[in-house]
Amino acid sequence: MDTHARSRQKSHWRRTLAAAAAVLLSPLAQASEPPLPPPPAAQDAPYLGPLRLQVDATDAVAMMRGGDFDKAAAALGAFQRRWPNSGYGDSVRYWLGNAHYARRDYKSAIDTFRAFVTAAPEHPRAAEAMLAMANSQAEMKDTKAARKTLDDLLKAYPKS
Repeated sequence: MDTHARSRQKSHWRRTLAAAAAVLLSPLAQASEPPLPPPPAAQDAPYLGPLRLQVDATDAVAMMRGGDFDKAAAALGAFQRRWPNSGYGDSVRYWLGNAHYARRDYKSAIDTFRAFVTAAPEHPRAAEAMLAMANSQAEMKDTKAARKTLDDLLKAYPKS
């Protein structure tokens, strides 16, 4: 690799890592969410190696923050398929549910939030996910299911 190509690659690394750090340190990423665990080594991650997980997750959340919910849902879904056992799985699932809700795909939002709460009932955002599930059910005019979800929310998380 010539000197100019190496310089471009280093510059790209710096920009990519700066963007990832900015998203991770943003108020949205810190709001009542535990710090993300260090990502496991990803054998199939190209270019950035283990940082690829972190960059992919933060890029998807940045799309959410930017209001591009279609791209965010696609990126979060792709992340789940590519790294199903990642340490970011619960957070990605939560944000995917929010992307579906924002896209008004309430059925997918309900399914995603339900999977999130089932997989991570102790997660700090589990109660929020149940509330979002109830809101999705209400948007679908299924008031009976929404009421049951709210009852389950109060039973499971009485301090919420």
